[in-house]
Amino acid sequence: MEKSNVQIVARGDLQHRDEFTDTWSSCVSMKGLRMFLVIAAKLAKRVKQTDFIGAYIQAKAKGRFFIKLPEIYKQYFPTLSTYFGRPLRLRKAIYGLTLSGKLWVSEFLECLLSQGFTQSKAEPSHFILYKDETTWAMPTGFYK
Repeated sequence: MEKSNVQIVARGDLQHRDEFTDTWSSCVSMKGLRMFLVIAAKLAKRVKQTDFIGAYIQAKAKGRFFIKLPEIYKQYFPTLSTYFGRPLRLRKAIYGLTLSGKLWVSEFLECLLSQGFTQSKAEPSHFILYKDETTWAMPTGFYK
């Protein structure tokens, strides 16, 4: 085997309930997505799609989150053996954490607002940018 991919996922079901309170993050509804596509079609605008690879792991962990990697994997990663079997503090969110989605959405929201986008009050996952008499709309999030 020349190449192997490993993805570490947290067991969010094992997190203590007192570690988090609000986990809600905005999602694009199918109704909102249809509305966006109808408006784009009516105005003859081009619609483009993007994907954020490893979206959750790009968000900074706000708070103290620890994981413990199973010691059995030492044999597969001998150069990293000191990290297995002991608590490790996360600096970035990872898939499986209860707050990962919220952390990523809040960081992405910060970025969009700093670029001049305005968040829609009717559909929180839609952002609008008015620039040079051109309107740019952007639905974000996950589709239900």
